[in-house]
Amino acid sequence: MVEMRAKISEDKVVVYNERLANILNARGYGRLFDEGKLELSPVEAMYLMEKKKLKIFDDKDLEEEEIFDKFSHMDERFGHKFIVYRDLRKRGYKIKCFHDLKDEGVDYSLKPKRLEQRDIFVLCASEREDFLIDRMVKYTEQIDPLIEELWVGVVDEEGEVTYYKIEEIEPKGKFEDVEGLHCKGILLRDLVIVKAKGDEKKLFEQGFYGSLSNGEISVSLIEALYLMSRGILDVYQHNRKLDSSELIEISKTYQPDIEIRYQVYRDLKERNVCVKTGYKFGTHFRAYERDPRRYHAEYLIDVVKPDFKSTWPNMSRGIRLAHSVRKVYVLAVASEKIRYISMERIKP
Repeated sequence: MVEMRAKISEDKVVVYNERLANILNARGYGRLFDEGKLELSPVEAMYLMEKKKLKIFDDKDLEEEEIFDKFSHMDERFGHKFIVYRDLRKRGYKIKCFHDLKDEGVDYSLKPKRLEQRDIFVLCASEREDFLIDRMVKYTEQIDPLIEELWVGVVDEEGEVTYYKIEEIEPKGKFEDVEGLHCKGILLRDLVIVKAKGDEKKLFEQGFYGSLSNGEISVSLIEALYLMSRGILDVYQHNRKLDSSELIEISKTYQPDIEIRYQVYRDLKERNVCVKTGYKFGTHFRAYERDPRRYHAEYLIDVVKPDFKSTWPNMSRGIRLAHSVRKVYVLAVASEKIRYISMERIKP
């Protein structure tokens, strides 16, 4: 009979029995080393012990509570990593704890269960941990989106796990913007008013800029800046024509972050995406890759800086709201190269 035992050796859990090591490794656990020894990750050892398939000793046989405390002292994230590991095992996933991105901080590698899935890398987090956008960007850079995807398993205070798929996307639309117009607008505090006398109506009817009421189009500051850059709109204040730098400085008094928002707005417009305010959804923008007259927006977008930090509960609100209205929540990271990081709730 095979002795189902492993020993804690420094910060490792090692199976010394060669036969047991080979059996466990054939079932997807640990990694073999030194001709017949098996190193288990703490979560694998805890899982096997919980399933009564392994005993662990360190001078003496240890109880589950002792093991949990010991592993938690070795890794403060152990508890949440174990909950995610156990949950994924219950869902039938084969999990590798030793994989190519382990040293980069990625917790697990999964083999797909369904044909439409790619190979999966999993990060584990607690709802009380900070959400750091630079960390998400870093990990999306390290995977091949054609054959791999990134999940985050977030453990809440009741021990339940919610999974999110994180990926970098490239919005690309088919929206045909207005061309060949030349309009005059009057700056009234934080709006630019354009009289819709003739062709000016195309700003709203074809280009979906602003809102039309009582023969006037109310254009936002960001929209005005973009239309000025294309030579479609001249903006006046007190009968004096403003240049774009003057309008930006005026706009900052109403919207201090207008420069990074405009950076993203302009990039999306250059991708032939129709962009409107996302205020009703609690985001900076809503974005349409197709004709807004026939289709709903695909994305709800918030613009953030590369050092953006938030909490997982805050991120959950944005993701769940977008999901409830059949849209995808996106963080547009405004840097030299704008990165669009989408976040969707999934059911593994």
